Amino acid sequence: MKALTVKQPWAWAIAAGHKPIENRSWTTSYRGPLAIHAGKTIDRHAMPLVRQLLATIGADTAELDQPLTRGAVIATAELVDVCAQAVSGGTCACGPWAEPGQHHWRLANVQRLAEPALVTGRLGLWHWEAGEQS
Repeated sequence: MKALTVKQPWAWAIAAGHKPIENRSWTTSYRGPLAIHAGKTIDRHAMPLVRQLLATIGADTAELDQPLTRGAVIATAELVDVCAQAVSGGTCACGPWAEPGQHHWRLANVQRLAEPALVTGRLGLWHWEAGEQS
């Protein structure tokens, strides 16, 4: 299965089913199953924005007060489309999680793993076998 490393708290927001868009500066032709890997880095500057976006959609933020899993695959999803309208300055209907000027990777069927799989992440799309631990 292809995997994508995402900084926390963004990875948590995807795994919790709140964030159906992952913003990337690059696109991919890949569509299909995707493992969501929580990177070891926490984007502390993003925490207020994540809380604000969660409030916008009426989601509970209490789980963000707990330690966030890092360095592990925490969910699986389907990469169903990549919207590039915002890259060229256009507008799209990808919702509040979509950042202007980015490729919006549209995720569906997100399933949080019962137990995180501790593995080392990588840049770009990379291969991960379910059950693999490092």
